[in-house]
Amino acid sequence: MYYEEGNNQAVVAPDVYVVFGFSNHKRDNYKVWEEGGVPPDFVLEITSATTQTKDQESKPEI
Repeated sequence: MYYEEGNNQAVVAPDVYVVFGFSNHKRDNYKVWEEGGVPPDFVLEITSATTQTKDQESKPEI
């Protein structure tokens, strides 16, 4: 999921995300600005010991 137009470093890859109210078609990636500025309504991130800090601290801030 890209969240800042023009910045290819502004990207996160949640395990599962859901956006309500949009057509259900195949996307290679989700660019927030191309979807009317709408971020996901629901995000699920499965953590492990090696990714726990990143998954629980930095990703939710984004």
